[in-house]
Amino acid sequence: MAKFSPQQLSNPRANVFILVNLGCEMLYVIDQRLKAQQIAEDKSIQVIHDVTTVLLEPKFIDSLLNGSKHNNAQLLTADHCKFMLNDIATCSLMRLDEQSMSKLWNLMTMVYKWQLFVSRHQHHLLEITFRHLDAINRMYPDAKRHMLIDFSKNTLLDFWNACGEEGQLSIYQTNRSWLQCFDTKISLLIRLGFQAMDGSFFKEVDQDYFTDFVQSAGDNIYVKSAEQREQLQREPNSMDQLAAQLNINPPQGEDLQPINARQFQQQFEQTFGNVLFNDPAPSSSGCEFVQLQPITPSSTTSRGGSLLNQNLLDLYSKMP
Repeated sequence: MAKFSPQQLSNPRANVFILVNLGCEMLYVIDQRLKAQQIAEDKSIQVIHDVTTVLLEPKFIDSLLNGSKHNNAQLLTADHCKFMLNDIATCSLMRLDEQSMSKLWNLMTMVYKWQLFVSRHQHHLLEITFRHLDAINRMYPDAKRHMLIDFSKNTLLDFWNACGEEGQLSIYQTNRSWLQCFDTKISLLIRLGFQAMDGSFFKEVDQDYFTDFVQSAGDNIYVKSAEQREQLQREPNSMDQLAAQLNINPPQGEDLQPINARQFQQQFEQTFGNVLFNDPAPSSSGCEFVQLQPITPSSTTSRGGSLLNQNLLDLYSKMP
């Protein structure tokens, strides 16, 4: 693989991929929290549709693509990106307090970082992006939203092809480099065996499900992990293997007994109590620390999609 200069690892053409992929990860968490907080389905649909519409608004995507072509274009900083995604996340009927946004940001960045960590080729970035878009397309699908997501995929594909092999590699490496500063420990990734207690990732995991997660990187990891957890609970031997991998020992006097799923979860919580704990209960969806707070319809008027998108366009155009 070619070596890149610091300038080539700060390719502003990566901006659109950073924002879109993190935005889709954000939608996964929001969807989980809407369900966990038992928000009415009609309001949940509106939130998911509003956030998707603002994130993928063609003028906004176009501004990211065309802005990156200017000679003075720069890579988005983490603060800029977090600010923009916070505005997008709160464009509808829900808002996030500062602590919840911080937890959401940690989940978004670390899961996306893991996805690129296990990738092996520049074209995997486009595959991960498309899996993200396909996954959010399956959330309360409708024709208008389907057309928007298809249009976004076609726009990104045209942009990607126009960049050429070297440009694509630079965009891919810039995405990976941009994420290197994040090292939060995420209990979801630790429980799956993907992340060590120092925040680093394991290149190989001795679990049958690891290959499936790698090959489907970009899919909704919270849905997949819930399915995998149910399988572990049905297969005691798998629980033993995961407990051994995480150095969780069975209670004394029960060395020969298969570990109980609930008992394993309780010991896991005690062992990793200092970690950003996203899934403390066996039935949880994985994002409890992100709390969505409803706001009155009147207060959303000033944050409507078109106005918010104009604000984002103005913000992006004023960046150095």
